Amino acid sequence: MKLPKVNNLGFFEIRLESIGGMGANSAGKMLADIGVLSQGYNGAAFSSYGSEKKGSPVKAFVRLSDAKVLVRVNSIIEEPHVLAVFHMNLLKNPMTLMGVREDAVVVFNTSMNPDEAREFSKLHGGTVVCIDAIKIAAEEKLPATNTVMMGALVKFMPFLDMTLFEKKIRDQFANKPDVVDSNIRAFRRGYEECEVKEFKAEKKYPYIPFKKPEPVYGKKNQPIGGYISAAGSSTLKDNTVTRTGRIPVYNSDNCIHCAQCEIVCPDLCIVFDRNKEDGKMYMKGIDYQYCKGCRKCVKACPKSNSEKEPDKSKHALIDDIEANYNVSDITCSRYGKK
Repeated sequence: MKLPKVNNLGFFEIRLESIGGMGANSAGKMLADIGVLSQGYNGAAFSSYGSEKKGSPVKAFVRLSDAKVLVRVNSIIEEPHVLAVFHMNLLKNPMTLMGVREDAVVVFNTSMNPDEAREFSKLHGGTVVCIDAIKIAAEEKLPATNTVMMGALVKFMPFLDMTLFEKKIRDQFANKPDVVDSNIRAFRRGYEECEVKEFKAEKKYPYIPFKKPEPVYGKKNQPIGGYISAAGSSTLKDNTVTRTGRIPVYNSDNCIHCAQCEIVCPDLCIVFDRNKEDGKMYMKGIDYQYCKGCRKCVKACPKSNSEKEPDKSKHALIDDIEANYNVSDITCSRYGKK
C-alpha cells in the first residue's frame, strides 16, 4: 500500500515523546520492523535520550518511505505526520509540540476527552486522539503502556497491517508466555477504545515551529573557571515529568507515623511536622512536586494497627493511578504552598 502522505523528501515520519520506562523505544522499533521487514517499505528507527534513560525524557523517531525512496537521512524528526505523547506532563516542555502541523495526528495518553486534551495542550490544530493507556495497562497488569499506544497509532496508519503487530507481539514475548495475551488485549483495546476529533487551525492557539535549542554560553560569554551562574534550588526542582502514571497516595487514618517511608524516599517527598502539644513528629503528606513515582514508600509502609480503615488497604500508602486524582488537591508542601 502506498503511503498516504510524505514530506518533500518522500518520508512519512513518526515522533514518539515519552519518559524512559514507558516503552517508546521498543514501540518505535516495532513500528519500523513491521513497516520494513514485513511490508516492504524503506525505513529507519532510532531514539534520543540521556544517560539516565528510565525516568528521563525520551524521544523515539520512525521514518518510512516507499520502496523506491532510499532513506539516507538520520536527523531527528522536526515535523511529524504522527506524534504520540506518552505522558501529559511532557507538555510542560513546549518543544513537545514543536513542528506539529494542522494535518498531523496527535495521540495523547490521557483520561481526558479530545476537547479537554486540545485545551490542555494548546494544540493549534490537527486530529486529536485520546487513549487512557495507563488505565488499560493497569487493568491488563502490564508495566508499560507501549502496546496500548501502538494500538491507537496503528488505527490512524492504515497502511500498516494490524494482524502483523499481533504476530510481532507474540514473537516478542515468546519467552514470557504469561504476558502475551495481555499485551495483545492491550493492543486491541488501544485500537478500539481511543476517542478522536479533528480540530481546524482557527488561530485559537499558535503553531509552534521547530527550533533547535541554542546553547546559552559560547566562546565569548562563558563564565570564567567553571563558575555556576544559576545554582540549583530544591524549591525550583520539579520531578512531575518523570512519573510514568502511578503515584503513592497517603491515607492519614491508617498511618502509624513510623517514618519508614521517609527513610526509603530518594527525593525527600515525605513531609513530617512537629506537633506543638506533645513535641512528636507526625506525617502530614506527600509533596508531589518532588515525587518521581518510584513508590518505594509504598513497599516500605507497614500495616496499620488503627481500627479506622476507610479503604480496603490497611496501609497508609497505596499504589494508584495518578489520573484518578487531582494531584494539586492531595499534595502537601513543606514550603507552605499548595
